[in-house]
Amino acid sequence: MALENLSLTRRDSDLDVRIFLDHSNDPHLNQVRLNDTEYVRDTYFPTASIFHANNHVTTPSGSYNILHSLLEGYKTQADFVALVEEDILVSVDFFDRHLELQAQDDYFVTCGRKLAYFDDTFYSNPGSVYKREKLGLVVPHINDQYFADQKSYLEHHFPHMDDSGLLDDGVVRRVMRSVSGKAKCAVPAVAQHVGFHYYQKMFQYKNEGSLQERIEWIRNFLSDIPARKREDPRYIGDLEELP
Repeated sequence: MALENLSLTRRDSDLDVRIFLDHSNDPHLNQVRLNDTEYVRDTYFPTASIFHANNHVTTPSGSYNILHSLLEGYKTQADFVALVEEDILVSVDFFDRHLELQAQDDYFVTCGRKLAYFDDTFYSNPGSVYKREKLGLVVPHINDQYFADQKSYLEHHFPHMDDSGLLDDGVVRRVMRSVSGKAKCAVPAVAQHVGFHYYQKMFQYKNEGSLQERIEWIRNFLSDIPARKREDPRYIGDLEELP
């Protein structure tokens, strides 16, 4: 659904979409993921390219794959690089709104939605867009030393910034703070985080069957979310934040 939404944006024909698959130590699982991704790519965004991560040190929360996707985006020489994770749905005007925000000030990064408990200058990565020159400041820290020991690496290079976090978004926040950079979130949101914490962990959230059946399950699940939750004043763009 993330690819389908990207294909509906006003700038879909201008996009160089690259899908990054993380690595598993299970060759069979790698092949299943690749087959599923090829099917979704061919169905919803046929011009997208698929990249598969090599074997790498295990990192929490997909940090390796997220940061390396940003690195590869930087290498394309594109003026703007967007990060849209697989459980992010973007609006039709997603890119238009980001470009409007980027033109308003010298922002380090613009974000697709505001988190409920932070102001609109707090960076979070899903649905974010970077100017290439700003992303270039993050790129030197996407290295083996960081992935081998994230905490020690960040404490060495960015002392006294423990509140920024350790994962991929923590790296970005630390680099941004080190150069007095600024972030700006779109309000109202132009990206919606539809992932949820108990996915595949509790019976009522199990999504099983063929790929087509799983896609249909997700469609039905999202369409069945009560309207009152979508209208909840605490709701900014993340289903996970709802009670």
